[in-house]
Amino acid sequence: MMYKREKRLLLTVFIVPGLLLYLIFNVYPSVSGILISFFRWTGMSGTMTYIGLDNYTRFFRELTDATDFYNVRLYLTHNLFLFAFALLTVAVGLIAAAIINQKPRGHRVFRVTFFFPNILALPAVAMLWSMVLNPSFGLLNNSLNAAGLSNLALPWLSLQYEMPGARLGLYTVGMISMWGGIGWFMLLFLAAIQNIPKEYFEAAVVDGAGRMRIFWSVTLPLIWETIRTVLVFQVIGALSGFALTYVLFDRTSQKHSDLILNYYYWQAFDARNWGYAAAIVVFIFVVTLILTILTYIFLRRESVQY
Repeated sequence: MMYKREKRLLLTVFIVPGLLLYLIFNVYPSVSGILISFFRWTGMSGTMTYIGLDNYTRFFRELTDATDFYNVRLYLTHNLFLFAFALLTVAVGLIAAAIINQKPRGHRVFRVTFFFPNILALPAVAMLWSMVLNPSFGLLNNSLNAAGLSNLALPWLSLQYEMPGARLGLYTVGMISMWGGIGWFMLLFLAAIQNIPKEYFEAAVVDGAGRMRIFWSVTLPLIWETIRTVLVFQVIGALSGFALTYVLFDRTSQKHSDLILNYYYWQAFDARNWGYAAAIVVFIFVVTLILTILTYIFLRRESVQY
């Protein structure tokens, strides 16, 4: 009896501090945000006016009205566009992990090189690329001009230069996101692949399977849990992009590059409409939760034990 009491006390000592921090810094702000979404509030005063569902009504009006000035659907389209780049990043990271697992010459150098962007803060990455891609003095365009390829020297950060599906600046954001994300996914997939017992690969080779057949029939099924987890987290992050576009495009509202969180930021800190901004965040949370559950169900399959 004494042992159980001491054990319960020890568990309480370890759990309660972390639980309190979680409640104070995660649960309380989240619940407060939901409550604020039912009020009109500038965020600068103690006066909050209850307006019910008016903030949500306004949001869905902006979402469905094609002539609306803000055109929320445009921002969500940008999120979807960059989500396609996120899926491509996962695929490239998986391929890179499979190749490096074969230990080609210089594989250690490639592994470090791929992962290097992950040690940099995202704002630092944005500032670095903004200088490299500057159309006037940037390294990329100057190199292309020096090599006689001036026709390829484009205004990479332009939000007026038309490209199929989006403006050129948004393609640039997607490519920078890929550059920064491939190394992280490569590391996750490489760890999962190296955890597979070698006997499975040796058996496949004995059966006459080639590298592609081994990859599709042995490697992918055995690391499926890792792939599913990565894809679920990519879905969770599909509506959370903000910092890269915010820094790249001079920290101002840009209709042709803004994501849904850029619009939230503008409503909260520029328009001083915290109630409506909170409604936007609640919408993002609900949609993300639904998409996450659907993704988890869609990607669910029988686990392979080894």
